[in-house]
Amino acid sequence: MNLLDRWDDDSLPLRYGAAYSDIWGYVDPSGNEYALVATIQGIHIFDVSNNDGMGTAYPVLIDFIQGGSNSLWRDIKTYQNYAYAVADEGGEGLLVIDLSNLPASASLAAQVQTSFTRSHNIFIDEAAARLYAVGTNTHSQGIIVMDLSNPANPVEISDVNLPAGYVHDVFVRGDTAYCSHGSDGLYVYDYSVATSPTLLGSLTSYPESGYNHSSWLNADGTQLVFADETHGKALKIADVSNLGAISVSTSNLFESTLEAPAATNSIAHNPFIKGDSVYISYYHDGVQVFNIEDPDNVFNVAYFDTEPNNTNYAGFEGCWGVYPFLPSGNIIASDQLRGLFVLEVTSSSVPVELTDLQGHTDNSDNILHWQTATESNTAYFEIQRSQDGETFESIGKVQAAGESNIRKDYQFTDENPFMGNNYYRLKIMDLDGSFEYTQLVHLLQRAYTGDVIRLYPNIISGARQVVLDHDIAPDQKTKLKIRLLNSNGQPIFGSISFSDLGQSLYLNIPDLSSGIYFLEIKGPQTASIQRITVSK
Repeated sequence: MNLLDRWDDDSLPLRYGAAYSDIWGYVDPSGNEYALVATIQGIHIFDVSNNDGMGTAYPVLIDFIQGGSNSLWRDIKTYQNYAYAVADEGGEGLLVIDLSNLPASASLAAQVQTSFTRSHNIFIDEAAARLYAVGTNTHSQGIIVMDLSNPANPVEISDVNLPAGYVHDVFVRGDTAYCSHGSDGLYVYDYSVATSPTLLGSLTSYPESGYNHSSWLNADGTQLVFADETHGKALKIADVSNLGAISVSTSNLFESTLEAPAATNSIAHNPFIKGDSVYISYYHDGVQVFNIEDPDNVFNVAYFDTEPNNTNYAGFEGCWGVYPFLPSGNIIASDQLRGLFVLEVTSSSVPVELTDLQGHTDNSDNILHWQTATESNTAYFEIQRSQDGETFESIGKVQAAGESNIRKDYQFTDENPFMGNNYYRLKIMDLDGSFEYTQLVHLLQRAYTGDVIRLYPNIISGARQVVLDHDIAPDQKTKLKIRLLNSNGQPIFGSISFSDLGQSLYLNIPDLSSGIYFLEIKGPQTASIQRITVSK
């Protein structure tokens, strides 16, 4: 997957350590493509059209719609020439945004606060002209349904309680609502009569169950892909051809393993199905694309890591949302700290069957080694290196066999790697000038640099010790100052005591009320901010 372009504004305010949340797409009557990106204070609207006809996107900020409250959790959907946005903090209600004047501008057409002032997610059933709002402050145990017959003036038509209570997210097609009820599982309701929904089926026990977060239905309505927002839990393909007997087979589980084998507890956020592929926004692992044509043989076909510096799956940072439905085929995604990404999935045109690409460190050298099963008209392998996983430079070439039907082994040694993160990829060049890139290999050169590596656990329920792994030199640890800050960055404890266990510190965290906190670690050669969530 290639990066076409990106937009980020480091001056945007943060909430719980994040600046961006949801993303959605829109296409105007002239075919121009737009990205609607949620930030802490509102909705940013970008033109991401391919204006030069060569596949190059241009994220141009067109307008900003102020939300009125600071909220990390925002959700956006579109219907006709309007966008609808909600927030799960503050008291904004439903923002109705008029997009009819794009690409010149957008405007706030209405702010509806009569049915709710907070909502976690919304879904729009375009065929029925209905908006479904879930996780609302006024009707948390069910769904509020609004009629969009007049798109500028949504009108509530239903607010019925549901058997499983709180709904975190919902997918609706043909008056059938597939509801993710969090820890209570998946329930499906018939909403043909909005004031009297009926239960069609449920799934409360299934392999690798966790917090049932969100789902998407395939084109023929037989399979539902859903994500459990729980570390180490795979995505599931549920057989929903018979809603009275919804099932998930252990052979229909799949997940991202980008950091394996070092870390295997990846965590998915939101899945979207397009054709035979499911596009998933993954915390830490960016945009992941899987082929689900055969549910018993799901495989990864493409990915783009929007947060390449992570080396484990602690926390909930990284990619929040992805939207794969733009007519150009381009994909837009939002990363909580790195902003808007415009991506494309490329197909291989170079006749090389690469069977393995790995790397390892040998003292101060980084060594790459790879194998090919077959080659045809291959010219050479160009080795490229990056410190951030985005900007690459060529550091060498290895001549290819050209023609081969047997296994060929190759190796390249980087004698001057960066201290810290090193990202490598191969540019496989064909004799006719065509090429393709391989996946990334991440190698880490360590020294006593004063780096904080990871903090765990970062979700706690009361007073306890947490572990801080680090690369801080022994003579510097006694000079560390560790403070606890609240979500606004204000210190609430002057100094946090700790025990020294070599390359780990045990930090003594006091009993705190529920919320987001930050540990500030400062020393002569180190400075780091680590987030802790207290959940009681």
